[in-house]
Amino acid sequence: MDFNNHVDSALATLLENHKLLKEMAEVVSGFNDGGDIQKLMDQNVEHAEDFIRMKKKHELLNKALKQAKNSSNTVEKFEKVWKKRSAAVEKKRIDVKNSAEFKNFMKALESAAPQEGAEINGQANGPAHDEDLIMEATGAEVFSLYDPWSKALIKNPVRNKTCGHVYDRDSVMLIIKDNIGIRCPVLGCANRSYIQPVNLVKDHDLQQKLQQRMSDAIEDESSKEDGEQADH
Repeated sequence: MDFNNHVDSALATLLENHKLLKEMAEVVSGFNDGGDIQKLMDQNVEHAEDFIRMKKKHELLNKALKQAKNSSNTVEKFEKVWKKRSAAVEKKRIDVKNSAEFKNFMKALESAAPQEGAEINGQANGPAHDEDLIMEATGAEVFSLYDPWSKALIKNPVRNKTCGHVYDRDSVMLIIKDNIGIRCPVLGCANRSYIQPVNLVKDHDLQQKLQQRMSDAIEDESSKEDGEQADH
């Protein structure tokens, strides 16, 4: 495993730790813990910033090393060029917080814990009301109508083949575009593999169910409006 993969793995571990801390915070919400849990969660963000900074620095040093090799025909010249380029990298300020990877990490962090009213068993992440869930024809699986990242209604469902959970395509692709170290955010998911585009498949059956559900909701709303007008 190369350095960048180690960093991605560390970032994924921080996300898992943050999820556990958020769950713990919910459990002890009625007690005064002196802010210890929040401090630990803040430290997760600080550690993530440090890891991403190291990753960016590593990438810059690798680039400088290649440039030094390509521009040198003797060991002496290489040492001189490398010393100059590596020193420039060390002095360079890396703006981690404005990087796409850090922003994606923070987005994943925000969705790394159940929202108020979410199911405790982790089979749905988002509002856990009966009307917000879809029951598969077999009656064995329940899926939230809401994307686990954006918390918005799923419009274009894709299923993760490795765990079976469903996301909105636009949402998941935005999250994993610049970060290969993202795992399934559904609380309780046992899948430890990172989400890969090749494992995301369009769920046509669920798409039809979503469209039917939305159509039924529109018809119900129209019927209510007609009834109210008739009463007047």
